[in-house]
Amino acid sequence: MIRVSLVGILAYFALLCLGAVPLAPLDVLAALTGGGSARAVQVVWDLRLPVAIVTAVVGASLATAGAWTSTLARNPLASPDMLGISGGAAVAVVAFPVSSFWERAGLALVGAVVCLLLLLVLGARRSVHQLILIGVALALFSQAAVSYLLLRADLMRATEAQVWLAGSTSFARWPVVVPLLLGLLPFLVLGLSQQRSLPILAHDDATAISLGVPVTRVRLLLVIAATGIVAVVVSVVGPLAFVALVAPQLARMMGGGVLLSAIWGATLLLVCAVVAVLLPVSAPVGLLTSAIGGVMLVYLVVSRRSSWSS
Repeated sequence: MIRVSLVGILAYFALLCLGAVPLAPLDVLAALTGGGSARAVQVVWDLRLPVAIVTAVVGASLATAGAWTSTLARNPLASPDMLGISGGAAVAVVAFPVSSFWERAGLALVGAVVCLLLLLVLGARRSVHQLILIGVALALFSQAAVSYLLLRADLMRATEAQVWLAGSTSFARWPVVVPLLLGLLPFLVLGLSQQRSLPILAHDDATAISLGVPVTRVRLLLVIAATGIVAVVVSVVGPLAFVALVAPQLARMMGGGVLLSAIWGATLLLVCAVVAVLLPVSAPVGLLTSAIGGVMLVYLVVSRRSSWSS
C-alpha cells in the first residue's frame, strides 16, 4: 500500500510540473507555498491543481464503486462500466445537454438508475455470468444510442460531446471541484456506512444471514451508492472506462480491500494523466485507461475460463 501511495504522490506532483509550460519541481513547491513567480503561481493554482485533484478524486471514487459492485457480485468483471451503468449515465447527459453541474449530475443519475433497473429486471433469477452479459449488452446499446444522438446533433454540440465521451480530466477547473466533492460525499458516506458487512458478503449469503447481516438491505444501499458515484463522475469527466474494473483487481492481487482499491484507482488515473501529458500528441486520459482495461479484461476472462464454463 505504501509503495502504491508513493507512486500516486509522485504522479500527482508530476502532473503539477508537466504541461505546455513546464515547471521545475522547486518552482511548483514555491508556488504551492505562496512564493515563486506570478506565472508559476497562476499555472499551478489556476490550471494544474484542480486537474490533479479531480483526477485523484475521480480515480479513487470509481475504484471504490468498482470494489463494491464486484464484491457484491463475487465476480471481478462486475464493474459499473461492464454492467452498463456508466453507459446509461452517458446517454442521459448527451440526450439532454445542460450546462449546470447539478442538472448534469441529476440527468446522469437518472440514466444510470434506468440502466440499473433494466439490469435487475432482465437479470432476475439469472447467474452472475448471465447478469454481466446482460450488462455488456446494455453498455453496447448505450453506445449505439449515444452515436445516434451525436448524428442528430449540430456540429459544435457533437464535437463537445465527443471530447467529453473520450473521458478527460484535463479541462477540470476550480468551479467544478467543490460541486464534484459535494456530489460524491453522500454516496461515499452511504456506501462506507455499509462497508463493514462487505467482507462477509464476499463469501456467501447464507453465512452473512447467519451472522445477522441484512443482506438485501446492504446490497441495495451499496448498489445505490456505487450508481450515484458513477453518475456524478460521468457528469464531470465523461465515462472513463475500466478504472472501476482494473483498480479493485490490482488491490485484490495485493491482498487489499476497498481502501487499497481507492489508492490504486487514484494512482492509476494520475499515472495515465501524466503519460497523456507526455505523449507527442495530446490524448484524453480515457484512451489510456481503455488500453489498460482491455488488457486486464482479457486476463480476467482467461484466468476465470473454468468458472465461466461451469
